Amino acid sequence: MLREEFAQDSWFHYVSDQYGFPKVPDHTDLPLGAGLNDDLTTRIFIGETFRFDAIFYPALLVKMTAARSVPISMNRNKDVIEYEKQIVIDGYGNTKEFFVPKFIDLAGAWEGTIAIDVISRDILDRDNLVSIVMLLFTDIRFESLRKAGVLIKSGQPSLGGISEGDDRQQDKLYKATISVDIRTEWRRLIPISSVVERINFCVDFRAWGSETVTNPNIAIGTSLSILDQIEAL
Repeated sequence: MLREEFAQDSWFHYVSDQYGFPKVPDHTDLPLGAGLNDDLTTRIFIGETFRFDAIFYPALLVKMTAARSVPISMNRNKDVIEYEKQIVIDGYGNTKEFFVPKFIDLAGAWEGTIAIDVISRDILDRDNLVSIVMLLFTDIRFESLRKAGVLIKSGQPSLGGISEGDDRQQDKLYKATISVDIRTEWRRLIPISSVVERINFCVDFRAWGSETVTNPNIAIGTSLSILDQIEAL
């Protein structure tokens, strides 16, 4: 998501190489404006914090700091069955609804925290990147993430870890950490309609136009299995 958005940015323009990684070539003899109006290089590094030690700045380093499984019910959604409604109409126009087992429904959820480290050599760049990323998660991309199955808890990320330090060459680096608490749910439907052996129907004999049973001792019982249907075919 971050790469898609910054690929459209005019200043912090993101460019990937042929393998999908940030394009960080040797900048020797490259013009100062490289990457602004062309794809010679990316102007921001966006990647995982553990892939390698980032030495290309500004950078957005993304990592998953915590995750846990969360049951959505006390019985862990065990033995939940979904039914399919089937409508049967007889020759007299009478309508009856039957509910047939369709799926075994298994579901759960995961909750966790994503941390995005913002690192730059300039305070203004760091603050601008923090504002852009916070706005993406709070408003611009909130609904698209929700539709993709990732919900941002509390509706917005949090900012912390603002600091400054030195890099390998004793140049200043300005840092900030954005934390995003997320929740995602999963669902698995196991079809069982093909393994239902038989469905029992109960038929009542009534007088025409009457609500009373003509003879309660009259009963018809029948059963039909899948094997009977196959043999009939």
